[in-house]
Amino acid sequence: MCGRTVIGDVGWPQYFEWMNLLSAPDTPIRQSWNVPPSTINPIFIPGQGGLVGEMARWGLVPEWFHKPLKELKFATFNARSEEAASKPTFRNAMRHGHCLVPAKGYYEWKGPKGHKTPYYVSVATNAPGFCMAGLYSRVSLPDFDGFTYSILTESSTGALHDLHPRVPVMLDESAYKGWIDGQNLSEIKRVEPARINILQVGNAVGKVGNDGPELILPVDE
Repeated sequence: MCGRTVIGDVGWPQYFEWMNLLSAPDTPIRQSWNVPPSTINPIFIPGQGGLVGEMARWGLVPEWFHKPLKELKFATFNARSEEAASKPTFRNAMRHGHCLVPAKGYYEWKGPKGHKTPYYVSVATNAPGFCMAGLYSRVSLPDFDGFTYSILTESSTGALHDLHPRVPVMLDESAYKGWIDGQNLSEIKRVEPARINILQVGNAVGKVGNDGPELILPVDE
């Protein structure tokens, strides 16, 4: 699963250069090294002839939901890729709502309840980050109007499986266009395992109120 990500100190100018965005909102990106669900973060969605940057709420709201957002009682920050096409919450987005979710990395916890150890997972790249496969919707509710998104997950393998049985779908750069264009995930290349870094980090990341670049610094195991 993926319930905490890292945006870092990246802003729209870096994303414009990296992804050749056609446009982006005036709303600045909040720098953060501890991004939880329900926050507003950048995503990339298809536009006329390229990608468009948007700010979206992490936690997809299905297009058929019209009640106040506060009445949405089920978690939608992750969507299981194997089931999303058949789930009422995600199936419309699986058909026509593919997006890219940029990040520098994400956190995962390992160990017994009450004594879990946090780890920071990132990808070796010269870009401002990497992209995870996401689903998005555009909704207008009594207490929220805008975009929402979910991060797709899949079964993990190798070193990541030792950390957690689920992992976000981390796309290789060559797969970005294919995913945006609606290509099936089974046909899309993932980030090579050799490029994935896993570091143990301090327990401070467990508190959502803590933030800053020091959270991704490694600690001795």
